[in-house]
Amino acid sequence: VSSMITVVIPTLNAEATLGACLRSLRAQETPIDQIIIVDGGSTDTTVQIARATADIVLTSSANRSLQRNAGWQMATSPIVLFVDADMVLDPYVVTACEDVFNRMPSVVGLVIPEQSYGTTFWSRVKAFERTFYQNVWWMEAARCFRRDCLIRVGGYDPALIGGEDWDLDERVRQYSRVERIQPIIWHNEQDLTLERVLLKKGHYASTLSVYAARHPRRAKRQLSLASRLQLFARRPWSLLIHPILAVGLLIMGSNEWWTQKYPNETDEFKAERPIQ
Repeated sequence: VSSMITVVIPTLNAEATLGACLRSLRAQETPIDQIIIVDGGSTDTTVQIARATADIVLTSSANRSLQRNAGWQMATSPIVLFVDADMVLDPYVVTACEDVFNRMPSVVGLVIPEQSYGTTFWSRVKAFERTFYQNVWWMEAARCFRRDCLIRVGGYDPALIGGEDWDLDERVRQYSRVERIQPIIWHNEQDLTLERVLLKKGHYASTLSVYAARHPRRAKRQLSLASRLQLFARRPWSLLIHPILAVGLLIMGSNEWWTQKYPNETDEFKAERPIQ
């Protein structure tokens, strides 16, 4: 018996990771009702990989929010789960999501814990950083929703290319309850470099001022260096046990903070633009 869940995946030149993502979706304990991939104009083999496994493959402008919206608007299931092409899901994610929605009618959104993995030192640093954000409501964002809630709040905002997930999470929380499940989504950082971390941060930071003006209470915490440092200070033993990762975290975090404060758009990420 299929679940009540449609999975929507926005893609753009994701041939290196999409196959593993789709295999993890097809291996779910509870079969997914529908997989919808919305491609933003890939020039590699992403679309061919998508067509081999997905139920629906759409094309769109290269804007993740616009792509996600196009996907959920096509969905026929009452629940929509948004996944990125570089993610792999534990086999019980869909079962856990469906269980909470069935047991708790007032819940309209679910946060799914994320952990990172990769092949380089900086991917290990990124994974280490993510452990400090677990169960911190203002750092995590819901990614599984009741479809009628998405209709009510309007889905993702295509004018945001950074903070769009937090923006939707804020609007959903004002509407009704958001809960959290235990099974994990694994984020494949691949061969991450410090340069790429900073390029992505600069790209996402280009619309953060819009997000911050809209949600000042949450943004103040997220964009505050002191607030981030407090999260790390809550677990000093982790920093002591992993001193090399801690130094990497300091280097990466301080550079990210500077890049976020003074964003510099780069050619590599200009394919994805905010849409007014």
